Amino acid sequence: MLLPSLVFSLLAAFAMWVFVRRNPATDPRVTVAILALLLVLPLLNFLPKVAVTVSENPAPSSTGNPWILPAIWTLGFLFFGMRGLIDVLSMQRWNRESRLANDLPAFRETLARLNISRRVDLRIHPRLTSPVVSGLIHPRIYLPESSTDWSPDTLKMALLHELGHVQRRDLWMATLAHFVCVLHWFNPAVWWLRRTFLSQCEYACDAHLVEKGTDPRVYANALCDVAQSASAPPLSLAMAGHVPLRERIIFLSKGGRRGSIILSGLILLSASSAIAISVVRFVPERVAPRPAAPIDETRLRFTAEPFPAD
Repeated sequence: MLLPSLVFSLLAAFAMWVFVRRNPATDPRVTVAILALLLVLPLLNFLPKVAVTVSENPAPSSTGNPWILPAIWTLGFLFFGMRGLIDVLSMQRWNRESRLANDLPAFRETLARLNISRRVDLRIHPRLTSPVVSGLIHPRIYLPESSTDWSPDTLKMALLHELGHVQRRDLWMATLAHFVCVLHWFNPAVWWLRRTFLSQCEYACDAHLVEKGTDPRVYANALCDVAQSASAPPLSLAMAGHVPLRERIIFLSKGGRRGSIILSGLILLSASSAIAISVVRFVPERVAPRPAAPIDETRLRFTAEPFPAD
């Protein structure tokens, strides 16, 4: 399944790159659909195959060991899988190092504003520089210690942004994107698609809050106050770190994201090509043996040995 995955990821990444250059706030649902298809592509190997006859060319026999490539892929899969496990453990350490702040009035107000009824915890972490959200089943929002000095508007905008990720279930899609990268760790196009998806999530979350009635100017001012460079584990989302602040301010001033029917069509074409390659099995053409040349009996009699040796 290496060839279909490479074909699909390269075609999809190229189409995405063309449209992201024009509009970096392209709908992230298109990108997550690409990543989901990359996750499903290995399952297509179990579909019935369509035999396609091709001409057989003589090729030198391979003397390499057939298990080398699977062994290399397994080592890479285990390496990146272990890194993901370490990230999960680091988030558990964050939980131990932080303190609970669910009784903050601004937090309760933002929960009610977005109509979020599920359990979400707010915690204050002493070593963070920017708000971070993590947790699939039990979401947690981490604020830096300096958040106690923020203005009320800045604090509300930061909480709205992180709760917007929770409401949109961006963490689930980010986890899917990370797992696809672990599976296709050797493919740089897949890592680029994941980074593009995370950037699109930030734009989409900004647009989501504006649609919910947030003042774009107040929200942009909060971004300038809060959005410092922050490093967060891959299974979490930081308010800053994936998208340059200047581009997000420009996006807010333009008032929303735009989809693209052409991009969706190109992605569908790329997926169709990958699926077609997956279900095709190339069979070498059978060459009929050449008939033996007829024996010239007259010539054979004249050239034969008259006195054959005993």
